[in-house]
Amino acid sequence: MKNRLLLTILAALSLIGPAMADIQSPPGHHFNWSRKLSRGIGGAIFSPLEYISAYNRTLEQDGAVAAVSDFFVEGTKRMVVRIGYGLYETATFPFPSWKLTYRPPFYRKEYVDSWWGYSEFPHNIGALSQTNYSRSQKW
Repeated sequence: MKNRLLLTILAALSLIGPAMADIQSPPGHHFNWSRKLSRGIGGAIFSPLEYISAYNRTLEQDGAVAAVSDFFVEGTKRMVVRIGYGLYETATFPFPSWKLTYRPPFYRKEYVDSWWGYSEFPHNIGALSQTNYSRSQKW
């Protein structure tokens, strides 16, 4: 009887343990060295897409004249910043360098500035360019 009770408790604990570990996963668990390397390479290679992104955002907000005059200055600034972060993250990808984590070294756009802030990866050009990596529809 004691063995059966002991085995039942042991089986219950072995099944509950992984479930609790899954629930208790920290929010930053997906930031690891491979994501940091991907972010760095993507930022360095696809940084010229910031010109098109700056043009489209300014065109939407301020019109065509502002977009033509602003796309070179703002696009160049954003491209240089994106290349700098890309090279930094590519060079330091094996080490948790930003506040001893693998998070991006810049504040994500959702928290600071939803219009001109930086996203984790460069923008997509095409039909899904501003979807924030999901296909949800907002009304």
